[in-house]
Amino acid sequence: MFRLLSMLSTILAFLTLIILTAGQNCESPQFKVTTYSTQDARLTTESAAQLEFTVKCKNGKQPSNLYADINGQIIPCAQSVSSPGKYYISGSAATPKQLARGRISVKLYDDDSYSALRKARADDAVKAVKPFGEVELICSGASYGPWLPSEFFAVIVFGAIWWIAYRERSKILV
Repeated sequence: MFRLLSMLSTILAFLTLIILTAGQNCESPQFKVTTYSTQDARLTTESAAQLEFTVKCKNGKQPSNLYADINGQIIPCAQSVSSPGKYYISGSAATPKQLARGRISVKLYDDDSYSALRKARADDAVKAVKPFGEVELICSGASYGPWLPSEFFAVIVFGAIWWIAYRERSKILV
């Protein structure tokens, strides 16, 4: 009898655990987004962009994993260890011109929607999968700086001062 009660209590505890953990997804996610991108193209060999975002859910449940769809390429989001709900996405391009300037739409998928996305094979089926959320990566574009570097202007000013001083010296000595 004791053995039967022990087994029933174990089964009941297991079923309670399944019921409590199942079906708890993030409801009404809100995103706070910060973007960073390469600003000066003359000082770097590659351009990089980083998207940092915080997810806040209405019910307080945070997604365990998030995946980002950037122009059809799916990459996993890195999650912050120190602050829950904070995720990072980063990417780089070989040249500053390869990193698109402007707003890039990034679709986010949680575990459930990502598995549905992986199961979808056709383009229509992929479009039917609803993402967990969507954020924008804002790339301001890299600056190549002024057309003429400041060193050039310094040489021109130095040359003009030298020429004026030499001319005035020649007038005094004549």
